[in-house]
Amino acid sequence: MFLNRRKSVRIEDGNLNTLIDQSVVLSAADGEVVFHFEKSLRFDGTLNGSLQGTTQRDCAVVIGPKAVINGSVLAHSVVVLGRVKGNISAEYIEIRESARVSGDVSYVRLEVHQGSHVEGRMFRIEGSGAASATDPRIEPVSAD
Repeated sequence: MFLNRRKSVRIEDGNLNTLIDQSVVLSAADGEVVFHFEKSLRFDGTLNGSLQGTTQRDCAVVIGPKAVINGSVLAHSVVVLGRVKGNISAEYIEIRESARVSGDVSYVRLEVHQGSHVEGRMFRIEGSGAASATDPRIEPVSAD
């Protein structure tokens, strides 16, 4: 007689395509999804909502080349290769050549690569730390 034995499958970190650690919180407020995270994150999917990290130095997000974010992005550091339709606020923002941003950008340090597309206003934040576009420390960047 044969017993129906199933082999156990070993799952190791190297075999996982998606890892959501204990610091990640998904919440819905007023019909909008907010993806909260505390450390670094690479996002390659589609999100109809906001990515909200912290302003701590180790909080960074990379928005991959095929990613689409329809909402705001907040973190200490943000690198955009894909599409963002919403405001971005970070101490450091890098907008790569494949990126498309439709929204306001608030930053302390900004790097925009040739070939990228930004449609919106740019606000330089005095001092350090990301802030929202309503923060009184934010100054519009003049075209001078």
